[in-house]
Amino acid sequence: MKIEFTASKTTRLDRLVQEKFPYIRRAFLQKLFRKKEIKVAGQANKFDVKIDTGKQIQVFLPDPKKNFSAMTGCQILFEDSDIIAFDKRAGLVTHAGVGTRGNTLREAAEGLLNLKLIVVHRIDAGTSGAIIFAKKSDIARKLEAEFKNRRVKKIYHAVVSRIPKENSGIINFSLKKSGEKMKVVQSGGMSAETKWKVIQKLKNSALLEVEILTGRTHQIRVHLAEIGYPVVGDDVYGSTSLTTSGNKLPSSGRMLLHASRLKILDYDIQAKLPNEFRA
Repeated sequence: MKIEFTASKTTRLDRLVQEKFPYIRRAFLQKLFRKKEIKVAGQANKFDVKIDTGKQIQVFLPDPKKNFSAMTGCQILFEDSDIIAFDKRAGLVTHAGVGTRGNTLREAAEGLLNLKLIVVHRIDAGTSGAIIFAKKSDIARKLEAEFKNRRVKKIYHAVVSRIPKENSGIINFSLKKSGEKMKVVQSGGMSAETKWKVIQKLKNSALLEVEILTGRTHQIRVHLAEIGYPVVGDDVYGSTSLTTSGNKLPSSGRMLLHASRLKILDYDIQAKLPNEFRA
């Protein structure tokens, strides 16, 4: 797959290529440089060479479908003529918004797989796991109706600070937006219900399986923090690290929340638990 574009400014070649493909991981682009698959006017160059405005740059990508995971860090879980499902990596935004245009899962899929996708649901940038896009407007409407009418099974896994006293529970706290955050309110908010159970107890934390019966923004993170068990790595609502006997444990550098399963219509999409979640 050959992609050609014109340098819009005078700067280093690697910066121009990264700006053209913000959703492709830097390590993968460096591999292309080493294999001489990135050229200027037909000539291979080092990644740090300065390129003048107007120069033609050619990038030779391997089969995007076969190499999508290596390129983006996101695996294709399922695809048919109606939908495509991914295992989104933590740190990647679902679709474009303020300050995120270009570096999103939707634009990666559309740019590399030559698809036109419709967003039907979202997961937080810091959350990894199963997410689907519709390929057709009529399918999008069907999927959106399933979400709206709460006919979707959504299972997450989370590592939380501290070990819960109980082995399971149900959280029913209404939520309301407050600035950029969500907060628990006694009245005037949106109803939200979260079921959880302990899967594994660790030294000073626990792995939970969480099912949300509603789909409010940041619901799991707010609910678990409210009952005293914030998601590890959540620097907005909870704990950024684990501590045991006063000693800080190694951090994975991400929020430990993962969308493990999404069951909707006849689809049952499952994303394996990342290594960071395993004891």
